[in-house]
Amino acid sequence: METDASEIERLPDELLAAVISLTSPTDACRAAAVSRAFLAAADSDAVWSRFLPRVLPVFAQGELPCAPPSKKALFQRLTDEPALLPCKLVSMRLDRATGAKCYTLSARALHISWGDNPNYWAWINLGCDEIKTNKSFKEAAKLRGIWWLEIRGKIHSMLLSQNSAYAAYMVFKLADDRYKKSYFPFQEASISVGGSESTRQTCLQGYMKVGDDEVHRECLLVANDIVLPRKRADGWMEVELGEFYNEEGDGEVSTSLMETKGGVWKDGLVVWGIEIRAKQ
Repeated sequence: METDASEIERLPDELLAAVISLTSPTDACRAAAVSRAFLAAADSDAVWSRFLPRVLPVFAQGELPCAPPSKKALFQRLTDEPALLPCKLVSMRLDRATGAKCYTLSARALHISWGDNPNYWAWINLGCDEIKTNKSFKEAAKLRGIWWLEIRGKIHSMLLSQNSAYAAYMVFKLADDRYKKSYFPFQEASISVGGSESTRQTCLQGYMKVGDDEVHRECLLVANDIVLPRKRADGWMEVELGEFYNEEGDGEVSTSLMETKGGVWKDGLVVWGIEIRAKQ
């Protein structure tokens, strides 16, 4: 094996870089630990130019250094922390494993029915401990009470990576026990790309966590047909609204979460945003 490794190291740096660029960001980092020759090739701009998207969106002023020291440094910057777009209501980051572009639509970027009416929704400021994973958005929409729940988000598929699988997630919290203990009709989640649309039912009261029994009986009875949220490491919850494959990037991706038929008063929901992430 040592002989084989030394023979490979005799290859020109350009050829080593070309081979490593055909792998993945994770494999390139592993290759960098093999030897000095592999390190030089694996850290080169030739490799990381292949992992970076061909086209990046325009970012808000000051979000990125004017001249990142290397392509690898730019990749790492965009995987470590999201960068805001000029509207400052949407952020983008890169998926660490694939380099795919992922976006977060803040609550302000969503269409929330009666969201501008303080009788139904309140806009609240979040503490630093509540936004550990994405510090771009420090505001959330808190539902005071409403009969008609409708939350929609959209993004043009041209902004996403082509030939990539994605899923959309609503990130939220339940503000108090009233919301969790009261009967709440299931919500309908949908996602559409071009002329194709998929729908599913979700249950916001319960969430998926190993060893957790805080899932309502209504959810358990039909758990096989209902999508349950999961609790994230940052303390928020997320529910998958749907998945899709972005082939040519031509069209609009629309997502929604609705409950408009149950005739039940709803309150206590805190909406932080919708994430559109690469799906492995």
